[in-house]
Amino acid sequence: MNITKQSGLHTVEFAVVGAMFFILLFASIEFGRLMFVWNTLDEMSRRAARVAVVCPIEHSAIRRVAMFDEPGTSGESPILKGLMESHISIDYLTSTGGVLADPAGNYLDIAFIRSEVSGFQHQLIIPFFFQTFELPPFVTVLPRESLGVSREGTGCFGTIS
Repeated sequence: MNITKQSGLHTVEFAVVGAMFFILLFASIEFGRLMFVWNTLDEMSRRAARVAVVCPIEHSAIRRVAMFDEPGTSGESPILKGLMESHISIDYLTSTGGVLADPAGNYLDIAFIRSEVSGFQHQLIIPFFFQTFELPPFVTVLPRESLGVSREGTGCFGTIS
């Protein structure tokens, strides 16, 4: 009988098949994680633009609220590790799409608000493939709304002073 010549074959087979299985498992988990990060950054861009069109120009809480955080807090996003307010930019645009250098001084010229989330680094965690790469910018443009001025004298985060 050839039993002794095959003792350990199951271990070798498991090592080969197991390695492939775990690489595919981690790859599928990482793909799901990447989709979460992608959708979260896209939603942060949308939220930043939405809050900016109804809040006073360059309000300090716009970026915090876009990051799914409370106004008045600081630090990185509670949702995505490594995402800071500096990754979110808000531009006030004219009707032709030009960026206003002084939006407060040219209040009536504001036609659109553009928010952009850019510069975020994502790290892969697939075994043997540890790599960090920068995701593309996520941009949202919305038409101007109240910009923090309401009939009742209240703004997006309480009474305007």
